[in-house]
Amino acid sequence: MLGPTCPVMQDPPDPQCADKPYKTALVITTDDEARVLKTIYTDVNGAFRAELPPGTYAIRSAAAANILPYCSTQGPVTVAAGAFSNVAVSCDTGIR
Repeated sequence: MLGPTCPVMQDPPDPQCADKPYKTALVITTDDEARVLKTIYTDVNGAFRAELPPGTYAIRSAAAANILPYCSTQGPVTVAAGAFSNVAVSCDTGIR
């Protein structure tokens, strides 16, 4: 999800300023982000799917960290054997 999308947050929140799905390239890395394991691409709804062995991973933007929007998970992602894991990836637009 891409956000913030408006420069000023309002109370109550403006529905037009809600985070939005984002089509982008992401990388799955080791949980310490030291090694890229796989590049994946989200669809227009921001969804993606990747087959991985059980373990702990991180997901972030494929582009360098100093390029906005920058996407990442808010902590490690754990994949269990024979199961799917739902993951939220936030993409920061840099708008403040």
